[in-house]
Amino acid sequence: MDCQQVISEYIKWIKDNTVVKTVEEGKVCLISTPFLDRHNDHLDIYLLKTKDNLKLTDNGYTLADLKMSGFEINTPKREGILRTALNGFGVKINGNDELYVDATSQNIGQKKHYLLQAILAVNDMFNLSKETVYSLFKEDVELYFKSHGIIFSKDIKITGKTGFDHNIDFLVPASPNKPERLIKAINTASKDSVLTSIMAFNDISETRETLTRNFVIYNDLEKEVSKDVISAMDNYGVKHIPWSRKEQCLTEFNLN
Repeated sequence: MDCQQVISEYIKWIKDNTVVKTVEEGKVCLISTPFLDRHNDHLDIYLLKTKDNLKLTDNGYTLADLKMSGFEINTPKREGILRTALNGFGVKINGNDELYVDATSQNIGQKKHYLLQAILAVNDMFNLSKETVYSLFKEDVELYFKSHGIIFSKDIKITGKTGFDHNIDFLVPASPNKPERLIKAINTASKDSVLTSIMAFNDISETRETLTRNFVIYNDLEKEVSKDVISAMDNYGVKHIPWSRKEQCLTEFNLN
């Protein structure tokens, strides 16, 4: 498999499916991206010039949409989850519930990447509106690892071939019989979230000097995951573990 070609096709897909137009009398750029929210609508972000540099913002859409759907950020735990999701990508929030990043002409691409990942992560919080769900899926995975003595590091940022930083949820170090293992935990295994993980793994693989094995642990307890999503992971050599069979983690991530 030509990993560099995969990355090139991914970048081409982003370019070909991104639409930019000026609004507000040319003062603001509206960027329509190929990434989809939970309504299958394209995510839009806005670029405007500030006094000092540039600003990328969702214009308050993400949190307003959650509120319209009956999900309020109205408890300390939910506020903490929101802050964790934003801090991981360096994204800020203001009094108007805008999710935004400050940028310069030199890092605008990286900052756009961070803002989109943060919006997708916050979008995923909608699943917390179900009374049976009290914490992020990633926290459940972490607790399971700890309770079974799996050694890991969490929230690791690794720079890929493209120069973009990717957040890896868990890294299990190499053992005498197994290579280093990179793990992404996905609460809602949609086409977009899985594709983003696959491309991150491929981008990272171009920079790793040692062999790594890539994993996705996904939540299949609330919603069945489509066969297309499973096939995509198989086609790109990403091993996957459904949470309904989480005991597979004990075999894959032990030190033997």
